[in-house]
Amino acid sequence: MSPPQEVSSMGKWTTLVGGLVGGWSFLKIPLEGTFLSFIDPVVDGVGIVAAVVFSGALIYYGVRDWIQG
Repeated sequence: MSPPQEVSSMGKWTTLVGGLVGGWSFLKIPLEGTFLSFIDPVVDGVGIVAAVVFSGALIYYGVRDWIQG
C-alpha cells in the first residue's frame, strides 16, 4: 500500500471553491411547488452550513498561505 500523497495547493483551492459553490446552489435551488418542498428547510440549512464552512476554510487557508509567503 502506497503512502497517502499530499493534495496539491491548486487541488485544495478548487475543492474549497467547489464546496462553496455547492452550498450557494443549495441556497438558491427553488423547491417551492414541487414534491420536494417539504425538505426545503433541510436543504437551506445544509446550504448555509456548507457556505459558512467552506468560506471560513478559504479565508483560513488564504491568510495562512499569505503569511507563510
